[in-house]
Amino acid sequence: MDKNFRNPLEGNAEYILIPGGTIKYSVTKKTEKVPDLYFTKYPVTNKQYRRFIDYLSAGESQEDIPFEQFAHSLLAFAKKTEGFVKYLGTDPKKWAGTLRSRLDGDKRFNGDEHPVVGVTWFAAQAYCLWLSEIQRAKSKEQKENMEFRLPAEEEWEWAASGGTREYPWGKDTPDETLANFGEKVGHTTPVGAYPAGATPEGLMDMAGNVWEWMENRYQEDEAWRALRGGSWLDTPVYLRCAARDDWDPDHGWSDYVGFRVVRAQSFF
Repeated sequence: MDKNFRNPLEGNAEYILIPGGTIKYSVTKKTEKVPDLYFTKYPVTNKQYRRFIDYLSAGESQEDIPFEQFAHSLLAFAKKTEGFVKYLGTDPKKWAGTLRSRLDGDKRFNGDEHPVVGVTWFAAQAYCLWLSEIQRAKSKEQKENMEFRLPAEEEWEWAASGGTREYPWGKDTPDETLANFGEKVGHTTPVGAYPAGATPEGLMDMAGNVWEWMENRYQEDEAWRALRGGSWLDTPVYLRCAARDDWDPDHGWSDYVGFRVVRAQSFF
């Protein structure tokens, strides 16, 4: 497998291969096996997310996939998850407004290279499905299949910590050179603004800037979804690789929650 991968669907966003391994997962205290996965180097940016919204707004064939085909796939996908159809609605013409960032007009958070915030867990899921559906359309010729999705917590923790690090960069206490946290800046910053805080593999913004939506529930018996990574307003304790939080999947007004995409292993 290549060490990195560029996705033209997202402006050549870089995905970095994180080799699989075993981790003593902080939530269960059990040893978990994590597969090889490609993680995006940065959280999804406003510029990347707006391309998705533009596709929905046009309501016609773009990006190698007919809009009607994507609408059918998204509704079928939504029916499998509690609350998704209720949030999304069944009129595709309204989806651009529903899924748009609620903070797209706020100058503190809407810079092209800032991580998108003001998006629900459902919206993040829709974005990932959009990438997957376009790739499936292309794979008919390329004879490959890629799945884009949100990471599970154990996958994210493995990528951030390597199984041993307290923070993505190591054991050093967070400071202004390593991450955006503690309201020191007062808003999000462009992705990659803290290169000293990268993981050894090169993943950026795994601590601070924005909390990241996870695929899984925070607890199995509740609907709220897990968050990882801490944000621009959190104290250092929340920047630890093992730190976690949760949020309502249909809450989209948070100026400190974004998301990052993983690409599952290709199948030929």
